[in-house]
Amino acid sequence: MTDQSSTLNDAYFDRNQAVMALAKLAMQQGYKAGVRIDPNEPDWPVLMIDLPSGQVGWHLPKNELVGAWPEYEQAWDGHNLNEKRQRLARFLADEPED
Repeated sequence: MTDQSSTLNDAYFDRNQAVMALAKLAMQQGYKAGVRIDPNEPDWPVLMIDLPSGQVGWHLPKNELVGAWPEYEQAWDGHNLNEKRQRLARFLADEPED
């Protein structure tokens, strides 16, 4: 028996659970987090977090979004995947937003 994910769906499920855990922990620490609806992908809400290094967000399948989430009222700042990764790296290194 192995502890590794057996399918890509398993890996994405684990990733989605980790993103929700990150958002819950961020809110417990006083960071703003919540869900926005992407008008282009209404079945894939976006879980947003305002980190000191900048805004980050992840699309999640609606059916995997667990619990009650506040509405994220700020506009998406237009960040792309590379910028999100840079913001996460700066957050992990305790570096503020540019």
